[in-house]
Amino acid sequence: MKKWQYNIGIFFFMAILCSLFAFADIRNKNRPVENFGVEFLGKDALFVTEDFVNKMLKESSTTSKIQTKESIDLNKVERKIEKQKHIQNAEVYLTVNGQLEAKVKQRTPVARVFSAVPFYLDKTGFEMPLSSNYSIRVPLVHNFTDKHKADLLSLIDFIGNDVFLKKLVVEIYCLSNNDFSLKLRDQQFLVQMGGITDQEIKFKNFKAFYAKVKKDQLFNKYKHVNLEITNQVICTKL
Repeated sequence: MKKWQYNIGIFFFMAILCSLFAFADIRNKNRPVENFGVEFLGKDALFVTEDFVNKMLKESSTTSKIQTKESIDLNKVERKIEKQKHIQNAEVYLTVNGQLEAKVKQRTPVARVFSAVPFYLDKTGFEMPLSSNYSIRVPLVHNFTDKHKADLLSLIDFIGNDVFLKKLVVEIYCLSNNDFSLKLRDQQFLVQMGGITDQEIKFKNFKAFYAKVKKDQLFNKYKHVNLEITNQVICTKL
């Protein structure tokens, strides 16, 4: 008899406990979302502001007039944020206390293209608009067309991974036949790069030439430096 009563008591206790959990869960899901947070991944300066992303979080479309944890489609919010061309990836989630937060990774430009409507290129070749919030120092590219993109990105990647060249090269001119010429910081002469074939050898020769000219203070003697022929540096004097 006592065992039967004990089992009945346990059953009712578990039923009440489950009901409380269910009530708490429903209440939690229907709790209005009032707090928002944004975290930008990486140390780059921001092309889009925290306030801008916060505004998108607040304006996220829901199935009800009152935003609740249950009504928010997190994937839809992520897609909305990622439509912004400065943003590469966004992860949106709800915290335990009901705050809607976003982890945002922005795109990193590697070149700025001079055109009627200037724009940046990121390392994947994605074209992103300039930003009124921040301007990054990257090589300025002239005469760019889509046919140049693959070789241009290879050239920029090589320059960007070389400390000496990264500081020196400020402008890149796209020429016919996927050739390129380079404008150097504080120098008047252009470097005729040619194509990207054997670019490692070409730049190795150029570095040796540059060190010699700098030592002899002859920079103002040249108007062109040609690297098109592998293993040779051909100079045109003023």
